Amino acid sequence: MIQLQNDWFSAQIDPKGAELCSLLRRADKSEWIWQADAAYWPGHAPTLFPITGKLRAGQYTHKGKSYQLPPHGFAKESTFTVERCTESEVVLVLRDSAQTRQCYPFAFAFYCTFKLTPRGISIVRRAENCGEETLYCSMGEHLGLSLQPLGGGLDQCRLRFAKPELLWNWRLEQGLLAQRVAFGEGVEELPLSVQLFQRWGCLVLQGFTSDWVELHVPGSGAAVRVTCGGFPTLVVWNPANGGNFVCIEPWQGLPSQQQGDDQLKHRPCILPVPPGQAAEYMVCIEPRQSPPAR
Repeated sequence: MIQLQNDWFSAQIDPKGAELCSLLRRADKSEWIWQADAAYWPGHAPTLFPITGKLRAGQYTHKGKSYQLPPHGFAKESTFTVERCTESEVVLVLRDSAQTRQCYPFAFAFYCTFKLTPRGISIVRRAENCGEETLYCSMGEHLGLSLQPLGGGLDQCRLRFAKPELLWNWRLEQGLLAQRVAFGEGVEELPLSVQLFQRWGCLVLQGFTSDWVELHVPGSGAAVRVTCGGFPTLVVWNPANGGNFVCIEPWQGLPSQQQGDDQLKHRPCILPVPPGQAAEYMVCIEPRQSPPAR
């Protein structure tokens, strides 16, 4: 486990999966990452690459050949190499290998950079195309955020957007995109609840233009902000089984469609990365003592 620290926060990152396992605010010892209680959900904040969500029948085709990938890809189960590490920052990298090329026939270098800041932590994911053909990939976050520092449970929690939003939500069937439906107009805050996730399973939101979303419990004086500007998709999930956390998941991608072909390059929101170029994003997790003024 890699330990990072600055004057305000400490963090733990597991090289297996390049996964953020802890974000502790030093002033009050509050832990903001779900601590993987397997009775509810055994993850912390898995890394999604080279796909997000499920493939239809667990497979895709590329240049006429069929390949298989698990949901969210293989990065979450892969051991990354430490490229550089300081007291408050670490750069991890996963490169293609004979093993990855069996299920994903592309030459790549996938960099994950974690850096503590005075406000929290930034995460940069960068997929570099090291081959001679277009690399098709999706990538994203699966941030399990603990509700304990917010002073309430799921039914008291709200998701605040940076500005009023016209939201669309994908209805999933067996994890695949089935139907996009209108979910709300002028939405500034979305009440979360066990009932909401029992009904939908998860929210797969599109249409938003906010640069950030924020989890908070009204009256608690605490919140946690996640930046999501530039992402086409925001997934919000809780297993509706009593787990006191919410996953906030900015995705550069989507699951496969229930209807459609299985070609990788036709997956919704897939990123086409030309040879010698890269696709990159950054998200920040910022715990807050009280919700700031707009």
